[in-house]
Amino acid sequence: MENSMTRIGEKRNIDALLLALLRTELANRRTLLAYIKTSLGIGITAIGLLKFTDEQSIYAMLGLLLVPVSFVILAVGIVDYIMTKKKIEDEKKDAEV
Repeated sequence: MENSMTRIGEKRNIDALLLALLRTELANRRTLLAYIKTSLGIGITAIGLLKFTDEQSIYAMLGLLLVPVSFVILAVGIVDYIMTKKKIEDEKKDAEV
């Protein structure tokens, strides 16, 4: 009886760990999507500023500044996603899930 209870407890621990890893993977994906959304918003703002303002305007210069910022945010998001994904995969291997 005690042996079967131990197995049930171990199975629950493994299930809890598996669910925690799945939640972490989903959170990592949501974070990447948030980075992409932010990058797109800043990029679209930059294009709008460049399109609808005079070339000599301070807003045009701001638009020129925001274009590379948009790409930097996207790159940071992708790098963060890849690094976190690798940590999650390492945790899965360590837990043998």
